Amino acid sequence: MKFTCNAKDMASAVTSASRVVNTHTTVPILANVLLDAKAGRVRVRATDLELTLENSLAAEIHEEGQCTLPARQFSGYLANLPPAPLHVQGTNNRATVKCERSNYEFFTLPPAEFPPLPEGQSGVQFRVEAKAFRDAANAVTFAASNEEARGAVLMGTLLELAGSTLTVVATDGYRLARYRVPLPEPVREPLKLIVPARGLGEVVRTAGEGQIEATVIGGQANQLVFHTGDAKISARLVDGTYPNYQQVIPTDFDKKVVASTQKLLGCLRRAGIVADNRASMVKLALDGASLVITASSDTTGNAYEELDVERTGDPLTIAFNSKFLIEILNHIESETVTLEFAAALRPAAIRPTDPAAAERQLYILMPLRQ
Repeated sequence: MKFTCNAKDMASAVTSASRVVNTHTTVPILANVLLDAKAGRVRVRATDLELTLENSLAAEIHEEGQCTLPARQFSGYLANLPPAPLHVQGTNNRATVKCERSNYEFFTLPPAEFPPLPEGQSGVQFRVEAKAFRDAANAVTFAASNEEARGAVLMGTLLELAGSTLTVVATDGYRLARYRVPLPEPVREPLKLIVPARGLGEVVRTAGEGQIEATVIGGQANQLVFHTGDAKISARLVDGTYPNYQQVIPTDFDKKVVASTQKLLGCLRRAGIVADNRASMVKLALDGASLVITASSDTTGNAYEELDVERTGDPLTIAFNSKFLIEILNHIESETVTLEFAAALRPAAIRPTDPAAAERQLYILMPLRQ
């Protein structure tokens, strides 16, 4: 393998691909990135077997072939190069890298040892606008569980495809986030896919403008491959059944509050300072034209916040984990937020007040016992 390319282009590709490398792997080849040079381009690939990321860049190919280099060292070297021509030549056991008057040699491993790309018959395909997908993933993935004890399913994010709509859902059992995205073209058949949150995170970081194309592949349809620009991301799907999230969305709300998103956030952040020592509990009292937020701690003190709101329905006092509520409000897309309630121990719904945004975005939060 022998090629010449721009050093900064290579640095960007290697840095991006290296994010999926597990630095603590016990399999030596997985600590390397694979360079595959052919047909005027170099493909840079890294994998931890669950997630594979491949970037492509233009290059002048002098000799087609493959080579693997240690990801951490190669990325560190490239990060400190100027945007000058980079000359790379590699074999099964070593690679030479030259840029201006810099000349390095890296020990390599045989490319035949590098895991191949996931293979299998292509299944359902769909396309989605990159910005809309980024917005959806950012709006829900925070609600996925980060506790392995709760299982891989809840640590993943559900992609539910039906007709011309992609619904992205995440839940940890205490809160639920749902975001709907229109598809440019309807899918042939309904489909539910559970994608590891980490995989979606890489798609969000990598996707540029334009569209993202996704394809389900594998003998058991166990891989989802995203194509965005010059990047390809393959994520192993989580095997399991996602909870029926529709069942936990109440339909009998009879109490509603409309408040300024930023003002409510400010009240909760201040009250949360006191609530921090007591399961982060804050109480919301709905009465008259005000929303009263209180918190107390045996070691810190007491908090009282009062906010003018629009309110309908009977008075109610309900308690929440302030951190969960703040995190939800941080993702609300409109200037005002609508909170709907049924009872003190029933889930509450939180959504933007703007009708179009409310159709896209919904959060459900379980209350705390007072």
